[in-house]
Parts: sequence; structure tokens; C-alpha cells
Amino acid sequence: MNELASLTDHLAAVNVAKFSPDDKKLITGGDDMRVLVYDVEKLSINSSARELGSHLGKVSDVEFSKNGDLMASSGWGGNVIIWDMHNEKEYLSTNAGHRGPINAVQFSNDGKYLYTSGYDGTIRKFDIFNNNSKGIVVSHGWGINVFFIDEEKNSVIYGTTDGSVILYDFNENKEKLKIGDERTPVLTMCIDNGETIIALGNAKGRVIMISLEDYSLVRDFRAAHGPVWALALKNDTTMLYVGGLDDFINQWDLVTYPQPVIVPPGPARRFNPSLAMTNGEKQFARKCSVCHTLEPDGKRRAGPTLYKVFGRMAGTLEGYKFSQALIDSTIVWNEQTIHQLFTEGPDVVLPGTKMPIQRMKSSKDRVDLIKFLKEATE
Repeated sequence: MNELASLTDHLAAVNVAKFSPDDKKLITGGDDMRVLVYDVEKLSINSSARELGSHLGKVSDVEFSKNGDLMASSGWGGNVIIWDMHNEKEYLSTNAGHRGPINAVQFSNDGKYLYTSGYDGTIRKFDIFNNNSKGIVVSHGWGINVFFIDEEKNSVIYGTTDGSVILYDFNENKEKLKIGDERTPVLTMCIDNGETIIALGNAKGRVIMISLEDYSLVRDFRAAHGPVWALALKNDTTMLYVGGLDDFINQWDLVTYPQPVIVPPGPARRFNPSLAMTNGEKQFARKCSVCHTLEPDGKRRAGPTLYKVFGRMAGTLEGYKFSQALIDSTIVWNEQTIHQLFTEGPDVVLPGTKMPIQRMKSSKDRVDLIKFLKEATE
């Protein structure tokens, strides 16, 4: 598996990415409320996106119709936007009957309807071309984060904010399966291309895999330390890829299961250190290391490396794609400006920056951090 491109066009965290059915387009959605599109055949290290449009809150999900003509995006602002992908224009925007954030979307097999789930604890059906709601499909009570409607079997599998994974059979009008952790939200879901297996991951690293052929439980195991944010099944269902808080993607061999994970998840991370260290190093680990390294290699983290940062003008590190706010800045990083950054906050010192808003109230912590950075970045 080789890296084709590193895409950094979003102004905040990226929440979802999906390829079109013909694999020619990549759609992404983020905390910056924007929906972006990339041409896959033109992906390179310098690729730039086209912005389709934006939501009123963070983008939670994107999904293509089976023929790729339409694409739907949902957001925490409480609306779904359906896009005509031939001209990359908005076809319609609707709340689909929901009250509050909308978490997930799925097209019907014929592309005429859109299923949606939300914070209000419902899954709803929407008639796209007549622009009206067809009513509630499921009413759970707790928010429904992910779901899959199986139209052929007339059933649904969904994961909720209260930790349940539920299989509901509409033919028999009853729950056929209910498993999960008490109050541990189900966060993500994936299905193989052949729609034979579904995998769901929760906030404590648990992954549940269910056969879509006979609805038997295939796997139930802890795949990560901490939340499972992303899942992907290899097309032949021999491998499961798990993304979480780590710098890497865990790869599980499902054929030889239950052998250990190929890349074992470790309980200690750089931002939650277990070893004894100075206060300055601890502040770096907790405040900075998620986005920055101290070595020449930035390791694909969200922010630029801090190697030799003292004396460097903001927005000038070669090879890193800075926001316009940093490019236009005249700040030179030194003890005084870094102290100011963590006293007043990035939003004040660098208006328009993509840096997370954070301040350090303790002057001792700021002094210790700067002392550590001076020693560690030279």
C-alpha cells in the first residue's frame, strides 16, 4: 500500500471521505463545514480540491447513489444536501424531517429515496424527486450514529449513542439482534463492496462484525485502545483496517483470527505519556505533539514540524501548506511570540489560522514548555 497524495485543503478536522462508484472522484467533509471534491486520476502531492458547498455545521457523512449520479452530504447543522454530480451543483437541501444534527445517509438501491439518521433518534425516508418525507423508518430514542438499510431483506442494522447495535426485521416487525456496551457510543461502520459483512466500531475500541447473509455474529473483539473513528474492509473480506487515535492504521487479518493484530495497538501515546518526564516535555506531549513533531520530518501531522522553529518566520517552512493567515503573518517565532501564542490563543495572535484554539493558564507551564522547545528543537 503506497501513499498517492496528502490532501490538506480542509481548514479543520476531516470527518469523512468516500470514493465515487467509478473511483474517479473523492468526496471529503470536515469540521470546517465544507464538502470538497477531488479528481482521483489527478491526485498528487500538490492536488487541490474543488469546493462543492458548505453546511451549517460540521459535515458528518457523505454517500453516493449506486450509479454515482447523486451524492448526499449530512451535517450537524441539521440539513442534508443532495448534489447532482454531473454538474457538481446542489440539487436540494432539506432537514428530511429531523430535529437537530443529521449523522448518516444512505441512498435506496434505485436512487429515488434517501435514508437518514440523526441525533433525534430516528431513521427517516425521503423522496428525493418529489421533495417530501416518507416518514419514520426507525424510532429508537437515543441518537443513531450509523445505519445500513438492507432493502432486499427488508431490515436495518444501526448503531446508537447509547452503545447499542440493533438488527431490526421489518417483515417480522421486531428486533432480531441487540448487542453493545452500556453507554459506549457506536461511532463508525463499514460494509464490504459485496455487501456480505458489516463492521461497527465504538468509543472504547470494540469492533462488532455481522454477516449480512444470515445475520450471524462474525467477530466481536477489541481492535484499538480508545475510540474507533474509521473502519474499512478489504474487498475479499480477509482484512479489516481500523483508524483511531494512533498515528497509524491497525490492520487485522480476519482469516487467521484470533491471531494478534498485525500492528498491535499500544496503551500509551505521545499525547498521554506514561513515562516520567519534565513538566515542559509533558506540556508538549499534551498540547502540541498531536499536530507537531520535533524532528525535520513532519510525519504527515496536521501542523508543521517545530524543528528549528526559533527564529523562523511564521508560514515559511518549505513543503508545508500553510493557511493564508500564516502566510500573511509577520510574526517570527521566539520566546516572546510563543509565550503570547499560548497566553492569548492562536485565534487572537493569528486570526484565521487553522490552529486549534487553546490557551495555557499557568505561566509556569508556558515557561517550562518554551524552555523544553528551545532545547528540543535545535
